Amino acid sequence: MTAPTDNPPRRGRRAAAAAPARPTGTPAWLPVLARVALLAPAVCYGVAVVVAGVVAALASGTTPGGEPGLGQALAVAIPLWLVAHLVPLQVTGVPLGVLPLTPAILLAVLVAGVARGAVRRLGARPGDSRPLHGVLVPVVATAAAAHAVIGVLAAALLTPENVVDASPGLAGVTCGVLAGLAALGGVAGPCGVLTLTRRLPSWARHGLRGGLLATAGLLTAGAALLLAALFADVAGVRGVFLGIAPEAGSGAGLTLLTAAYLPNAVVAATGWLIGPGVSIGAASATPMAITSGLLPPIPLAALLPQSPPPTWAGLAFAVPLAVGSLVGWRLAPTAPDAPTRVRSVLVAAVTAAVLVGLAAALSGGRLGAGPFDPVSVPPGPVTLAVLGWVLVPGLVVALLAVPIGTSGAAARPVRRRARTTAPPPTPAVPAEPAEVTDAPSGDVEEASDEEPDPAGTGGDEGVGPGGGVRG
Repeated sequence: MTAPTDNPPRRGRRAAAAAPARPTGTPAWLPVLARVALLAPAVCYGVAVVVAGVVAALASGTTPGGEPGLGQALAVAIPLWLVAHLVPLQVTGVPLGVLPLTPAILLAVLVAGVARGAVRRLGARPGDSRPLHGVLVPVVATAAAAHAVIGVLAAALLTPENVVDASPGLAGVTCGVLAGLAALGGVAGPCGVLTLTRRLPSWARHGLRGGLLATAGLLTAGAALLLAALFADVAGVRGVFLGIAPEAGSGAGLTLLTAAYLPNAVVAATGWLIGPGVSIGAASATPMAITSGLLPPIPLAALLPQSPPPTWAGLAFAVPLAVGSLVGWRLAPTAPDAPTRVRSVLVAAVTAAVLVGLAAALSGGRLGAGPFDPVSVPPGPVTLAVLGWVLVPGLVVALLAVPIGTSGAAARPVRRRARTTAPPPTPAVPAEPAEVTDAPSGDVEEASDEEPDPAGTGGDEGVGPGGGVRG
């Protein structure tokens, strides 16, 4: 009788070893993709309902006949949802294309976070560097398609009989593109998309980093200029604020409106710094010239200069000059030869020009059909200006900061050799040969163990002077 055993048969063990192990706890695709499709739109709409309800409730206490309600907040939240997706609207038949960038940025961050979490649930593990392109496409496509469909439905709910109207086709395309790009940015890291840049030449990678550095530097300078202008004209901005929003409800709405358009104002200040300037209707301002005109009654518009620029306004051009020089200084040590440095600076200039030009295109648009239309930070001139400010000083500094024929790796040879080079090994000293070479091995070992006889004689047994053996 055979005793029972816990070990499976050999063929069964081979089959178990050949079968791939299934990860435990992996959720199904449908719930994860449903989360990608619905979470971000639902959160965006919920925030829009809360904002509309709070503003309506505050306004009802100061506006005669104000009757806030949930139905009104739900209705107002639909165009707010479209505005967060940068969908142009028609308000009482008048175009509204100057859309705030703050809600769009927050929405993009939310979509990117949801998409990143979905990718990790569907296969990414901490420390796993394998590309997950099979997960990328479904997640990005789901996010884009869901926002596109919801955008079409939201625009279809708005009719010309209402106060606000929108084109369903344009809404679907805009919502889908925004959500798709945000989702792609969120999954680029876990899915290994960023590792594809390693296939680019080194000068192209350095140039892309230089372009991002230039973009960040120019926008940071624009934000600093906007903050300085706000501090310099606090009384004027406060007067405009109190003049158009003296009550709590209107004041809350105007505060939210100002915060929503802050990124637009930063891009406009950047456009002023690099030269093309900003225009609102007939009014325009650059560091070299001013054209007066009517301005909309909002605090940010009050910061637009209305008096002739001072003689020192041309010093503003020192900021983009410094940014371009910084890019050249950072790219100079990356290559020993001049052509490679030129290519790196050219890539950096094109990258910065495209990014800042895109920001300028998104920050402006139609504003009614009156004296305030359009609001423009001209994308074409801005793109050309950034290209020139980064390319020219960047090339000069990149070619002169580090001598041609050297690079960052060759500029500090002594320090690197001191850190990485080990001291040369000490040559081994050969051992001296033994004095007794013809003695048997047993005699040598015995002689090494005994002390030498000072009288020249051995022990009890030895070799005498006459060649005899002494006993």
